[in-house]
Amino acid sequence: MAGLALVSGVAKAGKLQVLLASLGERPVFLRTLAISLATDFAFLSSPAGAAGYVVNLLLLRSAGTSWIVATAAVSVEQALDLVFFAAALPVAALAGFTLLAQVVPSISRSAYAALLTFVAAASCGLWLSRHRLAAALRGIVGANQWFRVKREGYGQFLRELRTQLGALLQGDVRRNLSLLLLTTLQWLARYGALWAALAEVDHRLPFAFILVLQAVVLHLAQWTGIPAGGGSADLALAAVLAPWVPGAIMATVLMLWRFATLYCPLIAGGLSLVALSGSGWLTDRRHRAVMLDLGGDRDR
Repeated sequence: MAGLALVSGVAKAGKLQVLLASLGERPVFLRTLAISLATDFAFLSSPAGAAGYVVNLLLLRSAGTSWIVATAAVSVEQALDLVFFAAALPVAALAGFTLLAQVVPSISRSAYAALLTFVAAASCGLWLSRHRLAAALRGIVGANQWFRVKREGYGQFLRELRTQLGALLQGDVRRNLSLLLLTTLQWLARYGALWAALAEVDHRLPFAFILVLQAVVLHLAQWTGIPAGGGSADLALAAVLAPWVPGAIMATVLMLWRFATLYCPLIAGGLSLVALSGSGWLTDRRHRAVMLDLGGDRDR
């Protein structure tokens, strides 16, 4: 379990390292790893993971990275996660359809058709009226003095951010492939913890089924406002897996799962935060060189 947590954390840090290098930064990997682990700590310990983005930006900024580069790296990192789930979940849902059909509440065909019709109509309505909505929003922003001043102040920042995002999105194939592979390794290792724990107690369920189940349960648990979903995720998983895993065994499985996906990242992230805030041993080389140059200029 600890090994899976380590693989997931290192893969996430590797992804951030590649993104920063693509934007012209040369960070020390040990510092990138500490920032990545500390960011995980913030995600897991805050309601809906809201503090994770802020902590990630602040730690990157403290490492000498500009706000624009830090914002671009964090944005693309989150986009890569969305790409993984958008591609993996449909495939996993098809592969684990037999078991998923047993846990999804059955509804009538007429209700299902009505729901799909409503979603399709709402999507079409938003798409067709997108220009009117954008014009109305611009009018509200233009009529408000505070919004107008803020827009002018952030105009240069947004233009430079678009440039950095464009540089990342137009990268070479090998770099993009490495980013996708690291993202896949990160999430397969994290979501593989429950599958591995079940296999350890001789309850081998399809990995695709376990992947979809965790993705749905953990996402819904975030909306409770409890950090890391609290006990709601555990109760939901225990309820869904009850037909295949007895309650006494499920308690052990959930403890192992939480050890790999919550306790290990929290401990490693807390230690990383202490190291980043309390000592200089993780200072990146480029930032050190800049400070030395500045010191030399002052002496001269």
